[in-house]
Amino acid sequence: MRRTMLVAAIFLGGCNTPPLGFAGIDPVRVEVEQSVFDVRVKDGRAHALRVNSEFAPNLAAVAPRARVAIELASGCQIVDGSLMGDPIFVTADLRC
Repeated sequence: MRRTMLVAAIFLGGCNTPPLGFAGIDPVRVEVEQSVFDVRVKDGRAHALRVNSEFAPNLAAVAPRARVAIELASGCQIVDGSLMGDPIFVTADLRC
């Protein structure tokens, strides 16, 4: 039982954890249409983590909303072709 609770705590603790390059940066929460993102910006790069649940999301549907969220949170434009990721985690290079 104790082992099960430890494993569950480790997995749940990682649900809203940024990658190491963005560790220690407080997120800016941005809502775009039905998607909610925690956006972190550092050194000309941005990381957007979608924190809400959506039915069967795919990157093609989420990417335009992630782009808007990153640009709103950072005040910068995304470099063309740099938006990458999946329906949960999206990263991009910024031009400020």
